[in-house]
Amino acid sequence: MTKNRFQKPTQKPGSSLGSLLSRSLQLSGAALPAEPGESGQQMMPLSTLMPNSRQPRRFFDPVSLQQLAESLKVQGVLQPLMVRPLDAGHYEIVYGERRWRAAQLAGLTEVPVLVRELSVAEAETISAVENLQREDLNRYDEVTYKLRLVAQLFEITPIEAVQLLKQLRAQPDSQPERITQIEHLFAQLGREQWRSFVTNGLPALRLPELIASAVQNGSLDYSKAVLLARAPQQHHKTLLRRVLDKNLTHAELREVLAKLEPVPGPGAAPLATIKRQLSARRLNALPADRRQRAEALLSELAELLND
Repeated sequence: MTKNRFQKPTQKPGSSLGSLLSRSLQLSGAALPAEPGESGQQMMPLSTLMPNSRQPRRFFDPVSLQQLAESLKVQGVLQPLMVRPLDAGHYEIVYGERRWRAAQLAGLTEVPVLVRELSVAEAETISAVENLQREDLNRYDEVTYKLRLVAQLFEITPIEAVQLLKQLRAQPDSQPERITQIEHLFAQLGREQWRSFVTNGLPALRLPELIASAVQNGSLDYSKAVLLARAPQQHHKTLLRRVLDKNLTHAELREVLAKLEPVPGPGAAPLATIKRQLSARRLNALPADRRQRAEALLSELAELLND
């Protein structure tokens, strides 16, 4: 069973992720999820369940999945999945997709579920909270889930949530009530204050797709990903392969980046080429029509630069 990465030996009442989940459900008016063994849990065929296409977490480590599948063959699925009804007798998985995938590998035909009538927004909130409890969650997905909770808190889009967080970070006295709400949210999530999240977390969303994918599948450490992203884009693929193949340390990666040739800015390469080729002798050696055209272009360029 995956551990709760935020759980502490002693917690004040109302400070756990479980209380956040319960509070979000109560505020939304949805029924609270039952504990395992309570009424409401039922067995459901795997074929009727569908993964959540909106879930940011798309990578599931195949080795870990196989290990879980071997365990399920012996013990079965002990913790129920939460699902919400769709059309035509199908149900969308709110949380528990990893167990669903492992159950398929184990050859099971059904799993225990909790069926809840939830809106898309409610389901995404619950999914985000549940996934944030996972120790194996990578930094990219963690940032995405936390941003989703901020967006849900203020009923705005994730893009608007990014803008809001940056604004509040730059102007802390502008909206004290919202800052209090955000501080309360991050206090329940633990591990990271919201200001640190803005500074150190949000940059994860700007990672190039190639580097972000490596972070998501667990092959690249987030801190190394940030370093890689600073390199010119044309070097990303080669550098990523080198980091993964040779398991470069942070210090070694910095040394490699420091030795990269600077990339000319826009227009620098053509300008350098023209400067090398341009001379009176080269112009005079051109055929008459091409020399006339070149002189006209040079005259036009001079006028543009003098404007």
